[in-house]
Amino acid sequence: MQVNWGGKFCLDFFTLNRLVRVIFMRYFLFILLLVFVLSSCHESLEKRAEREAADITKKNCPIQVMEGVVNDSIKYEKATRTIHYYYTLSGMLDTTAVDTKTVRTDMIETLKNNTGLKKYKDNGFNFAYTYFSTKNRGKVLIEVVVTPKNYN
Repeated sequence: MQVNWGGKFCLDFFTLNRLVRVIFMRYFLFILLLVFVLSSCHESLEKRAEREAADITKKNCPIQVMEGVVNDSIKYEKATRTIHYYYTLSGMLDTTAVDTKTVRTDMIETLKNNTGLKKYKDNGFNFAYTYFSTKNRGKVLIEVVVTPKNYN
């Protein structure tokens, strides 16, 4: 399967899969740090997730994950128990011609194999990933929500 951007650039399934994996691997250590910080005994996991997501966003975001991908923020959504990652795509990645189903499948597989998020997964957290366009500010290019039903 290939994604074609007007004949100038062609992204096959394996390149797209690699892109998704690189994004997750870059944040693996970041997430491990978050898990260690959130494993304190004094506050609930939900309160720690909220506080630490805000602290990490304030100290580290925006941060370029790779060329064309910037992590803008991480937020904890208490009502849905969701850790939500917000990204902005630019350059050749800033397109709607992406197979969202393939990206979603790759994200679920990566999340299943990510031991750094074990504490969250064991506690039934949801994970959301939203990718915005740089060219068309505010336009959502990809949005994926992964629930315990998906990663267990």
